[in-house]
Amino acid sequence: MKKVLGIVLLVMILTVGCANDTNSTGGSEEGEQNKEANTKNEMVINVTYKEVDGYDEWLEASKAEFEETYPGIKVKLSKMSSNEGDYNTKTSLMLQSDDTIDVMVVDSFLAPSLVATGSLAELPVESWEDWESEYPSNIREGMSFGGNVYAIPYTTDTRGLYYNADIFNEVGIQTPWEPRSWDEVIATVEKLHEAGIAYPIWMNGSKAQGEGTTMQTFEMLLAGTNDWLYEDDKWVVTSQGFLDALTFIENLYNMGIYENTELATMLDANSWQVLNEKMPASQEVAIALDGNWKSGDWIKALPDTHQDVIKITPMPNKDGNGFASMSGGWTLAVPEMSDAKEEAFNFIKIALNKENILNFSLAGGDMAVRKDVAQNADYTEQNIYRAQMSEYTEYTKFRPGVEAYPSVSIEIQAAVESVITGQMTAEEAMMVYAENVKSIVNEDEYVSK
Repeated sequence: MKKVLGIVLLVMILTVGCANDTNSTGGSEEGEQNKEANTKNEMVINVTYKEVDGYDEWLEASKAEFEETYPGIKVKLSKMSSNEGDYNTKTSLMLQSDDTIDVMVVDSFLAPSLVATGSLAELPVESWEDWESEYPSNIREGMSFGGNVYAIPYTTDTRGLYYNADIFNEVGIQTPWEPRSWDEVIATVEKLHEAGIAYPIWMNGSKAQGEGTTMQTFEMLLAGTNDWLYEDDKWVVTSQGFLDALTFIENLYNMGIYENTELATMLDANSWQVLNEKMPASQEVAIALDGNWKSGDWIKALPDTHQDVIKITPMPNKDGNGFASMSGGWTLAVPEMSDAKEEAFNFIKIALNKENILNFSLAGGDMAVRKDVAQNADYTEQNIYRAQMSEYTEYTKFRPGVEAYPSVSIEIQAAVESVITGQMTAEEAMMVYAENVKSIVNEDEYVSK
């Protein structure tokens, strides 16, 4: 049994009590209410979701439409009060122990492990025309596990290079900036460094920053090479692309672009809050490798001038043969333990229709997955960055949809941190990563290239 399963079991033992917390999870008490309703010939669909601004309005509208469309079936909305990390922990526990949940908001990051444990039901997306017509092919592929779909995304994200046009103009770098290779990015960073910019490029790079380091920095780089983390059902523990990605980071370290205190600030778990000040306001950051959601901070900081000061450009592939992006997002899924799978899927289809998702995206600023929403005039005009970065879904990649990924991700974070802080060379870090991953997965589940 893999180590990750042991960790999940340990978490379940230590925190199983939270699955019965009726105040936050809508657990046993609401389950009894559902059963009582069913005895009165009134079916109840229980939808459990996280506490985030905009979700109440979205799901209330979806509930009203569903109950009008399917008379005799009621929807019970159960909001779980917790932060993102706690919500994900409770999600894993509840999906394996609470048979009253019919629809649940699930982080796409968790989907592979939940599928592996048999916690999610297969969804009959072939019967839903919108899945084929409105969801980009790489999104559909990214949410497919073993050829089946178990969760449908309602938000996604992409990543690219934000840059401060004022700084670029002061330094004498032509805008719009449109790098076509890593060499062009490095050359720009070097020029910014020579001009005395405190943070020529800002990126996640520590274990404290967790999945942000894995997905937003390392995988963004690896996606721009000819190699990937997981190929032909095996973890690629060494490859030229893996080495190239770490070498890009090593080159930044060797350039000496950060002082120790600056590096500590950038690698702090709460650095995203500092970036909100340092990039649009004090202008200490010239380039930031970040996601589309950060654009909301630029708009808030510079409500009238953001589109003139902060620009966005896609991250180029290493050798100039295209661009790279990474995507995640949040999904709706049906627990395998649900006794109302058909009705639950019908609710999902309504919650994810064009009108409901458009209203949800406009209210909360999230990036929509549906193509018809991404092309809507109100959507594109609301946030110029989001509109442009929605186009990055054309070449975006997703994290490997396999159970061991969370454990492998931790090893990636360690490798990146060791290189960006100068503790190891790129090659040394790759070899340590390789040995550690070999100890996590089975012998027939990894390969060196």
